[in-house]
Amino acid sequence: MRGNEELDLLAVFTEHAVQVLHELGAPTLSRNGEVIALAGVVVVEVEGAQRGGCSLLVVEELDPFLEHHIRAMGIEVMGKNIIPRIGELNVDIVQEAAGVGRLKSHGPNEQTLEPVSGLPQRPPLLCAGCPHSGLFFVLSSLGQRGVLPGGKERPPKLIVTGDIGCYTLAAYPPLSIIDTCGCMGASIGHAIGLEKAGVKEKTVAVIGDSTFIHAGITGLIDAVYNQSRICVIILDNETTAMTGHQGHPGTGISASGAKTTKVELEGLVRGAGVKNLTVIDAFNLPALKAGVKAAIASKELSVVIARGDCPTLTRARTEPLAIEASLCDQCNVCLLVGCPAIQRNDGGVFIEASLCVGRGCTLCQQLCPRKAIYTTGAAEVKGE
Repeated sequence: MRGNEELDLLAVFTEHAVQVLHELGAPTLSRNGEVIALAGVVVVEVEGAQRGGCSLLVVEELDPFLEHHIRAMGIEVMGKNIIPRIGELNVDIVQEAAGVGRLKSHGPNEQTLEPVSGLPQRPPLLCAGCPHSGLFFVLSSLGQRGVLPGGKERPPKLIVTGDIGCYTLAAYPPLSIIDTCGCMGASIGHAIGLEKAGVKEKTVAVIGDSTFIHAGITGLIDAVYNQSRICVIILDNETTAMTGHQGHPGTGISASGAKTTKVELEGLVRGAGVKNLTVIDAFNLPALKAGVKAAIASKELSVVIARGDCPTLTRARTEPLAIEASLCDQCNVCLLVGCPAIQRNDGGVFIEASLCVGRGCTLCQQLCPRKAIYTTGAAEVKGE
């Protein structure tokens, strides 16, 4: 801040801050948006900046890690006094902070862009052919969460504690089945706590395979040790789908992509002391319903592993499914699966062929009470 009037130099460690500062033409200590190691270049450059008469604003999300260590070097910086300590940063927040920091001479971008009108709505949904859809449809049905278009909501029967992964999207309609989401591995701990606190409703914890291995094993051991009667459902798509299909110990693929020893979830769960374990094909709707219903009704700790491939990684598409209009009575039950390929317009419900994975899924086909959904190219369509 030359002459105590303007902020001239910022230590930047988020892509939002890099974007704002590029727009403002302000100098930064980051290179191409990459974090500079505190123990190396950043120390030299921060000290050099301080000797040059510049004040520093450290832009970082959550805790003031870099700000704290830079202050420990005896260098005065601005940071969490104007940057929020909680929540995710965005361009607007950083722009506002730059204004508070009196970064004015660089010409802040005050242009406000209005949203483009007429764009199609796209609610947050699981992918077409997702192996989690069937499981969540079953939970939604058993827990009285799913509501048909124009229907009335019913009192929920289950409490479903969620975790960090693609499956968190099941909190949104039409599935509407995730009640809590804290941090990685929190689902099992939340469920145990609710049960021990005396909550009467049956509590179900859902957690993905990679999240379970990363942070859920200790929760399961806690459930065994404390004789919890919750139901834990492990959604096993044999990948880390949400963040880019990285391998994890349960896939047998190392971080470098090499084959390695695969940790078998079944053995891991049984080794923790769980006696009631069921492994179910995630695309077999009747088996899912029967297995999950039995696990929820169990008087002891139960674990269900719902296993199915992630469609964006492993399964090739086949001929898409379609709806035979002469058989469909527009009951809309298929919409409750939450598949983005199943859509509705003025002409009724239809399946968008470009999104459907075909025979790799068939959840909607299994669900349809009128047997109106068929594979395109089939010789005949069978009704009731």
